[in-house]
Amino acid sequence: MVDSALFTVFTPTYNRAHTLRRVYDSLCAQTLRDFEWIVIDDGSTDGTAELVANWVKAADFPVRFFRQEHSGKHIAHNLAMREARGKFFLPLDSDDACAPRGLERMAYHWNTIPDSERALYSGVDGLCSDQNGEIIGDRFPSEPFDTTLRERRYVYRMRGEKWGSTLTDIVRRFPFPEAAGSQFAPEGLVWLDIAKTYKNRCVNEVFRIYYIDDAHTGETLSKRRSFEDASGRLHYYLWLLNNDLGYFFYSPMPFLKAAAMLPIVARLSGKNLWGAIGSLRAAPAKLLVLLALPLSYLLLVIDWSSHVRGATKSVA
Repeated sequence: MVDSALFTVFTPTYNRAHTLRRVYDSLCAQTLRDFEWIVIDDGSTDGTAELVANWVKAADFPVRFFRQEHSGKHIAHNLAMREARGKFFLPLDSDDACAPRGLERMAYHWNTIPDSERALYSGVDGLCSDQNGEIIGDRFPSEPFDTTLRERRYVYRMRGEKWGSTLTDIVRRFPFPEAAGSQFAPEGLVWLDIAKTYKNRCVNEVFRIYYIDDAHTGETLSKRRSFEDASGRLHYYLWLLNNDLGYFFYSPMPFLKAAAMLPIVARLSGKNLWGAIGSLRAAPAKLLVLLALPLSYLLLVIDWSSHVRGATKSVA
C-alpha cells in the first residue's frame, strides 16, 4: 500500500459491472504507473463488489474500494476526494476509458507550466474521443490554451466533452453540497466555482475514450421530475444566476435556461417560488426569472401533455 501517488483516479459506479472493466483495462495499460484507483460503489446490486475485489488482488497498482448507500455521484465524489492520496484528482466514469498515455501526458503538460505561474492553475484538460477515434466536440483554438472553464463555456462557447485532472488540494476546497434528500448535483457546481479562481492548461490531445453507445441521451423535463434531481438543480440554477450572470451577453442561453427552469425545479422540490427568487442576489437575475415565467409555464404544460399522451398509449 502506498501513502501517496501522482494521480488518484476516481470511479463512481452504480450497477455498471458490465462496463467497469473498460476502466480497469485502460488503467492496466497506462504508461505512467504512479497512480491509485478509488472505486466507490453507490449501492450496486449486480456483483460490482465481487468484481472489484478480484482486481484488488490482481492489479499491480493500488485499488481501493468503498461502498455507500445509494445516494448519488456527488456524494461519492466528496468521499473520494477525502480519501484521495494523489496529487491530482481525476474522475473517470464507470463506462469510459483513459487513453493509454493519458496520465503520462497530463503530467508532462503540467510540468510545462513555469513554476512561477503554477499557483494560477488547477490542472490540465484535454480532448475526448469516441471508441472509434472521432473527436467529440470542439478542439481548443490553440495549444497550449490557458483559460478558465467559464471562459471556455461562455466566451469561446466550446462544445463537447473535455476531460482532465485537478489538484486534489484544490478539489477538497470545493465539495459538492450534500442537501438532505438530494441524490443529484450538476457537476458545474464544482468546476465552475473552481474556475472563478483558477485556470487550466488545455491541450489538443485525447485523454479519455467516451463510449457513445452507452452515453446517456439528453435529459427531458420528464426525466427531471423527481424531488431528488430537482433539489440539486435548484441549487445549481441559483448558483449560476448568482455567480456567472455577468457572462450573459457572451452566451445568453445557459442563463435563459436557468431562469426558465428555476420555477419548475423549485416547484418539484417543494420550494416556494418567491423564496427561491429571493435567494437571487442581483436585481437583473430576479428580473430574468420573472420575464421567463411564461416560458416556464409553457414548458410545464408541454411536459404535462407528453405525460398524458404517454399514459394513454401505455393503457392502450
